[in-house]
Amino acid sequence: MGCDQNCGLLTAAVIGAVVAVLGGALIPVGNYFIEKTVKKETVIENGTIAYDNWIVPGSPVYRQFWIFNVENPSAVLENGSHPVLKQKGPYTYRMRYLPKQNITENPDSTVSFFLPNIARFEPDLSIGLENDTFTTVNLAVVAAPVLYPSSFLQTLLNVWIKSSKSLLLQNRTVNELLWGYEDPFLKKVPFPIDRKVGVFLPYNETLDGLYTVYSGKDDLSRTALIQSYKNKSTLSFWEGACDMVNGTGECGCRIQDWAHGVMVVFAVCHFDLL
Repeated sequence: MGCDQNCGLLTAAVIGAVVAVLGGALIPVGNYFIEKTVKKETVIENGTIAYDNWIVPGSPVYRQFWIFNVENPSAVLENGSHPVLKQKGPYTYRMRYLPKQNITENPDSTVSFFLPNIARFEPDLSIGLENDTFTTVNLAVVAAPVLYPSSFLQTLLNVWIKSSKSLLLQNRTVNELLWGYEDPFLKKVPFPIDRKVGVFLPYNETLDGLYTVYSGKDDLSRTALIQSYKNKSTLSFWEGACDMVNGTGECGCRIQDWAHGVMVVFAVCHFDLL
């Protein structure tokens, strides 16, 4: 009886020791395979999880606008009074929700692509509707004398402005101001010019790029970082760091960024005062 008990205890001890040894030996092996799988799936390469999530961003990207309305248009036009402005907003649009296009995997461990530009109005995140009307500056009338300072051309411009009954101020919807409208003054110009005007014209149904980002195949820490924008590493517009093409773009968040609490984003923006 005692022998049987001792044998059972000995057997249990041996089995426990074997399991402990095997467990200790298999932990590094398991870690190796897990790390290898994670590294493989976080590379931007056709067939990986990262690639599928990268083509269409999972997190929504929004752009919001606030627009100034001229409250005293008659006094401004008739008496030259200072305009009284009232700001209204936000008017919210969802951006960057379409798949990237013309994706090309390059031999230097980079990926090139274009981003389709599209803006979808989000009424639930906006203060009003896209057809809300504002009294604001007539973009074409204000810009024409600056673009064509010649006195002869300005005389012609004034003729066309008057014949179109255009004024310094105009009434336009949010949609027209942002994305474009056919201007009556420009329709009077007897030359082959673009008749449409808008703060972000052209935008919808156009392509932004060419973007080139690192795939992470050679260096996982650089995954999704932008190498160049339109084949340039700087914009040639500002000076110093502000001019650099840097970060991951609006749709390329990386695990490393969240881990360090810092995320650098590159986006081509326009700043306009209405």
